[in-house]
Amino acid sequence: MSMENWEPVKKLSSRSKLGTVWMVRRSKNGQTETGYFKFSNLKNERYVGPLPGNELLAYHLASRLHLPAARVEVAKIEGQLGIVSLARPVPQIYKWTQLNRRIYHNISSFILRPERLLKMFVFDIWICNIDRHGGNLLVYPVGEKYDFYLIDHGLSLLGAVQWQGFSWDHPHWDRVVGYNRNYVRGLTKYIRNYDQLEPYVKEIQRVSYEELEGAADSVPLIILSHENKRVVKQLLLSRQKKLHIIVQKWIKDYKRTRKE
Repeated sequence: MSMENWEPVKKLSSRSKLGTVWMVRRSKNGQTETGYFKFSNLKNERYVGPLPGNELLAYHLASRLHLPAARVEVAKIEGQLGIVSLARPVPQIYKWTQLNRRIYHNISSFILRPERLLKMFVFDIWICNIDRHGGNLLVYPVGEKYDFYLIDHGLSLLGAVQWQGFSWDHPHWDRVVGYNRNYVRGLTKYIRNYDQLEPYVKEIQRVSYEELEGAADSVPLIILSHENKRVVKQLLLSRQKKLHIIVQKWIKDYKRTRKE
């Protein structure tokens, strides 16, 4: 947990419901690190619940699955307690939406280890992420291809539940096309059938209860209360058990909606 040394550079946005995002920097081991700071207040908690807790827990879960996600750590800056999402120290970073269009039609040729995008897709279903779009997937060149990493998970887990107003166990969350059609461009064309996604469904279903409990309990109580931890564990366990059913239903629903 890092509670100091970060210095604010500028406020990047003041999104009315999600709150303010600050660009911050610090010097560490002779290097300058850049990050993006988010924090809860009475206003945004009304819409997204424990935003820093959602972000930190999603990061821990992504790390457990070896998904490339921005490192997230707790920080206190100018009296505000929240989380910093660290930018990768690479010369050029782009949003997925900024890529050349030809990449969307041939992901396997231009993206390093593109199967991780399939794992990301299943992971997002598991954690009820309603906000995965091209702006929340960052890419950077590696030779003639691109690598990527995930950011912004405030509208997953309890953030999704709070935002959409359905309890975590409501049938609403069993039908992905009912709560999220905001797909990363090109990805749905890359997904042809359930067989491509099944290995990642099984990988998530192999995560033990002890690992889930450890991930949730590693989030400081000051940003994720006992009650919120209890609820989010129930959400994750329930969706883990029926993840194959939810994903299979998405395949059927998506094919049907494309025909309509």
